[in-house]
Amino acid sequence: MAKNFFFTFITLFSFSYAASQTVIRGQLIDSLSRQGIAFANLTLEDGRSGTTTEIEGKFSLSIPPGYNGMIYLSHVSYQQRIVTPAFLQINPVVALQPATTQLHEVEVVASALENPAFAIVRQAIAHKKDNDPRNLKSYSFISYNKFLVTMTEPTKKGDSLIQRLKVKADTARLKKKQKELLKLDSLVKTTHLFLSESVTEKEVINPDKEKEKLLALQVSGFKSPVFTNMATDYQPFSFYRDNISLLEKDFINPISKGTFSRYDFFLTDTTYFGKDTVYIIKFQPKPGKLFNGLKGVISISTDGYAIKNVIASSADRQMLTRIRIQQNYDKIDGHWFPVQLNTDLDFIDYNFGGRHLIAQQRSFFKDIKIDPFLEARSFGDIKTELSLPKPQENKSTLDHFRNQELDKKELRTYTFLDSAMRKFRWIDKLIEAIIIQVIPLGPLELDLTRVATINNYEKLRLGAGLYTSNRFSKWLRVGGYAGYGFGDQQWKYGGETRFNFNLNKDFFLRLSYSKDIRETGSPVTGNEYFRSWVSSQYDRAETYKTELGYLILRDVHASVFISRSELTPTYNYQLLFNNELINHFLITETGLSLRYVKRESYLSLKGKKIFMSSRFPVITFSISQAVQAFQSQNFSYTDYDFTTRELIKHRNGSKTYFYLATGWINGLAPYGKLYNGRGSNTSSLYVDDFFQTMGLYEFTASRYASLFTNHNFGNVLLNKKYSKPELVLYHNMGIGQLDNKSAHIGHTLQSFEKGFVESGLGLNNILRFKYANAAYYGLGGAVFYRYGPYPLPAPSDNLFWKMTLSLGF
Repeated sequence: MAKNFFFTFITLFSFSYAASQTVIRGQLIDSLSRQGIAFANLTLEDGRSGTTTEIEGKFSLSIPPGYNGMIYLSHVSYQQRIVTPAFLQINPVVALQPATTQLHEVEVVASALENPAFAIVRQAIAHKKDNDPRNLKSYSFISYNKFLVTMTEPTKKGDSLIQRLKVKADTARLKKKQKELLKLDSLVKTTHLFLSESVTEKEVINPDKEKEKLLALQVSGFKSPVFTNMATDYQPFSFYRDNISLLEKDFINPISKGTFSRYDFFLTDTTYFGKDTVYIIKFQPKPGKLFNGLKGVISISTDGYAIKNVIASSADRQMLTRIRIQQNYDKIDGHWFPVQLNTDLDFIDYNFGGRHLIAQQRSFFKDIKIDPFLEARSFGDIKTELSLPKPQENKSTLDHFRNQELDKKELRTYTFLDSAMRKFRWIDKLIEAIIIQVIPLGPLELDLTRVATINNYEKLRLGAGLYTSNRFSKWLRVGGYAGYGFGDQQWKYGGETRFNFNLNKDFFLRLSYSKDIRETGSPVTGNEYFRSWVSSQYDRAETYKTELGYLILRDVHASVFISRSELTPTYNYQLLFNNELINHFLITETGLSLRYVKRESYLSLKGKKIFMSSRFPVITFSISQAVQAFQSQNFSYTDYDFTTRELIKHRNGSKTYFYLATGWINGLAPYGKLYNGRGSNTSSLYVDDFFQTMGLYEFTASRYASLFTNHNFGNVLLNKKYSKPELVLYHNMGIGQLDNKSAHIGHTLQSFEKGFVESGLGLNNILRFKYANAAYYGLGGAVFYRYGPYPLPAPSDNLFWKMTLSLGF
């Protein structure tokens, strides 16, 4: 009874105290850009009471009863402002002037005078594993995402230009470009250029199971779910990785080991929230250091030395598309977890009358659950499901999870663009057709991958493929293809019946027939487009095949098959088989293949699985056995194949890559089934996972091993607008033995059992050129030298120059 009375008394007292407090709500904005200022501090005179603005600059400040002191508005990047509570109540939107101070390198003369920020950063690094959401057992959340493309406010010079043109329009004729500039200015004052909202549900079981489902979507001018924006489209989910990937570019995280040799830190402010102290630290790369670095502000809480919030942008002034990210964390069920991610893309070279193009992504996480029970068996390799709900359900979901009501400009963007794009609804279907590689024709679909191919044997091949679509059946696919090669003047065709029992688990049964061509040599993985372009040596192949596949583990795909092929060489070749020369081969094979790809993920759209991403390593293994069945010849060889591909990213920003490929054919097999040496010296471009100085069909083996390695040191020389070279070292080597060499007649075969070796030195991005004023395409080069047991006759013939191409921001 006494306990209940005490609880009631405390509750009533708390309500009475809260009611007597004054709560002021408002927003802090940048005086120039008029954008909200994230993570600014509003502090009372005691130095401990106050609040921090959200990412959008909004705040909710509680003022104790009878408080007559001042309120301090501060942020590391802005000049401090001191106001009264009365002022904030009358002016809920307050502008801060940007500060002009720069962070200078701190000189440490003794351990006692160590930069105070170092100890805090050191603790944050030590507690990374404890605070990283990737180390939680599981989690789930609903994400509301808003993506906006618009124009900035005009500069003073640009605004003056617009005003002069408006005056001139009343008295004189304007040029076409001047009229367009006035129309654009008038448009962007009331309408954004693009707007989309989405609501998604994400579930994760660490370390490698995740899925995200689209719950609602609205896109200005379009209807297709391909325009869905996810929270992590432009930045990683948390700021705890050693390398932060932004716009496909890796930046070294200031909160990582070895950071004090690369970054300067400066403790700029300290705030208090109850018993918790939050340190605000500014960071940027040390002067003269050449690496992909970030600059910005990070707030670190003494509660577990976790990241409370962070603002970071690229420190590279040469980037054509400038990117800034913001992340905010709250403690949920005892764990620090991101609750909002913001990304701003600034296309500075797209300038129109003092305005330039910007894109903004805003993501708010709600209904966050830490360690919920999730069914592991419900996860597959489909990471994202894109299918639109019914219109009424779609609207109610958006209304429920929208962080704030749309303003007049955003509402007008939807109505204006929906009306303007009404005549261009076909763009939706065109974009989807390009992504899923088919053109829907009701219950049928036209396969775009069969339209045209080029190689040195057929020259140009034109064709078509027609298959049943998802509208005909979600689990059954039937169809075929045909194509004509103008080089060999032959028709090729084939067909298949495929039963898709479970798309997410890659569970299928496929029955197929084809009368086509097959390049000599066991199937070569990696750079299939290059191989298809330069290949010239083929067998004609008529093949019947049955294949059953399943995702046996999260990252392991397995399939078993049985096939019967009739191979006919298109070149002068015979095989001495059972004391008889033959050039026509009937082979039946049965086999198993396994493929491990770390975190391979697909997108589901219109019943199609579309590859999105994967991580290293990538490992494949297959075994096939030639058997006597279906009236085949008496071949009995066994074929073993193994490959592994790995990319190691180092903390200093450098990268090491290697690819190992091995194979063994135990027994006698025709030349078309043997291994070639993976040569590419006919190409003037550098080709990954191939020998740059070896001929395409120069070597043949029945057992082999090849290793391709390179190490990219990153940008270590200079960083200029038109040159940002990256130093790369290459080393490739292989060995291959050919058994039963005397059985292969009419075609000269050479093995490389003594070992083939080449090394190279390259510079990527020696020259850079603007691409669409948003990115750079880089031109570089590498030189390779062939040495060891198989050099070419003249020393100069062993030297090969290769060109490298790249695209980056």
